[in-house]
Amino acid sequence: LAHDIVAAIQKQKLYRHPSIPLPKSIFSNRKNSQGFDVADVRVRQALQPPIKIFEEAAPLIKGQPAKMGSPYTPHAPHDIGYKLPSVFVSPPDQVATAFHVAQRGFEIWSQQSASKRAEVLNNMADRLEGNAPLWIARLQVEAGKTLNDTIAELREAIDFCRYYAAEGQKLFDSRGIRMPGYTGEDNSFTFHGRGVFVCISPWNFPLAIFVGQIAASLMAGNAVICKPAEQTPLIACEVVKEFFAAGIPPETLTLLLGDGSLGSLMVAHKDVAGVAFTGSTVVARAINRALAAKEGPIVPFIAETGGQNVMIVDSTALLEQTVDDIVTSAFGSAGQRCSALRVVYIQKDIFSQFEHLLKGVMRELKVGNPCDWGNDIGPVIDADAQKLLQQHLQTLDQTARKIFQCHDVDARGFFVPPAAYEISHLGVLDKENFGPILHVISYESQNLEKIIHDINSTGYGLTFGVQSRLQKRSMHMSHAIMAGNIYINRSMTGAVVGVQPFGGMGLSGTGPKAGGPYYLHRFAHEKTITNNISALGGNVSLLLMKDDR
Repeated sequence: LAHDIVAAIQKQKLYRHPSIPLPKSIFSNRKNSQGFDVADVRVRQALQPPIKIFEEAAPLIKGQPAKMGSPYTPHAPHDIGYKLPSVFVSPPDQVATAFHVAQRGFEIWSQQSASKRAEVLNNMADRLEGNAPLWIARLQVEAGKTLNDTIAELREAIDFCRYYAAEGQKLFDSRGIRMPGYTGEDNSFTFHGRGVFVCISPWNFPLAIFVGQIAASLMAGNAVICKPAEQTPLIACEVVKEFFAAGIPPETLTLLLGDGSLGSLMVAHKDVAGVAFTGSTVVARAINRALAAKEGPIVPFIAETGGQNVMIVDSTALLEQTVDDIVTSAFGSAGQRCSALRVVYIQKDIFSQFEHLLKGVMRELKVGNPCDWGNDIGPVIDADAQKLLQQHLQTLDQTARKIFQCHDVDARGFFVPPAAYEISHLGVLDKENFGPILHVISYESQNLEKIIHDINSTGYGLTFGVQSRLQKRSMHMSHAIMAGNIYINRSMTGAVVGVQPFGGMGLSGTGPKAGGPYYLHRFAHEKTITNNISALGGNVSLLLMKDDR
């Protein structure tokens, strides 16, 4: 009963069950991105970045910097102890030049085979993975992300490239899909690039979403003109350079830098063949109106926006797990995920116990410099975001009951310590508050159907969580709530490419879901080719048929 287990194991030959894949091989159609155990000091030491992580950023046209006017110096969301490199923005007339170049880029790239395009995306994935310390450092500095958040984002970017490469090779096979039909006639169904796609990405995932939009557009055979958020131009510029190094022709991918006014000019251009956008609902509406007003073909608009994301916790939930999931969902990435938890309903029977546990977990959260791996929460993106969140906290101090707020931090930057407030009902929130603020509502079990109605009435439909050990209740809520991603007894953030395709409905997006099996379809034209083979002598296959009688 007291034998040495370690010694017993050491006597055994190394053995692995052949049916259990290694982590890198868990997906049948692609290689999984590499994870890192940051609790191991040796792993953290291996992730130390090089001294120089950024170069000067400028628009890239035909693969070359297009510097016009005077540059500006961007600011990191926290004190990094040095100045970031300069950034040149795109003047309005650069949009026309970009489209002229991209049209030629489309002609070049659309002629490449699906296997060649997939090869380039897989090269991009390998390059990102091979330079993990560099990309992690870039995300920590310019976007203010903690170590765990940077690793998750880097892996998502890698997974996007490999997933779209694998899916695209099947979808864009030149032979197409053989359709059923009559003898003497051959019908094939194929997919082709549309032209020049505009990709506009947000600052909260400056690597993953930026890479994902571009990778999908390119895999479909399109040329791309991309514009990142003005808060994170340095990462974007390095990403585009990496795409060139991976094999993208210089004319096929163009980078423009600027604010929303530049994006408005891009989406209104007569030659735009489609738009992929992630950002606010307000901007999505503006893009939709611009596309409707322009002359020329009606083009697809792929939008993923925010959400008033809700979780419902009933009295059967395992509270220790639930509180951990709530803290991760609401405060991870400083609450700056579009999928982040904003409102949690707690059944009144367990509210007191829940509040006690929530306070205990929040007391342990460490808020500070995201480059320090021991910190859990970093800064919000900029002064404007900080100001809006502070104003909302002031309103809550007057209208709600504070449950707990983390202590102030010593680090300098745009920090908003995570906070939890009890509010009376969902209707007091008139918009999404994009940061680490959790709103808690107590409810009676007999009011569950009204709560479901109230959630759906917000018009948002991105993520929803339910914590319950009653399977029938969980499934009822999952089907009743109009949201794109439903999470049962787990956190509501961290969707994995190809596993949990991500995207919303209603005010939260148009679909199709990013990282899902139907995403690439939206970037492509469909073509049916019908061939009367009887005109060439008939259906030879009929003559070759065997009669087994």
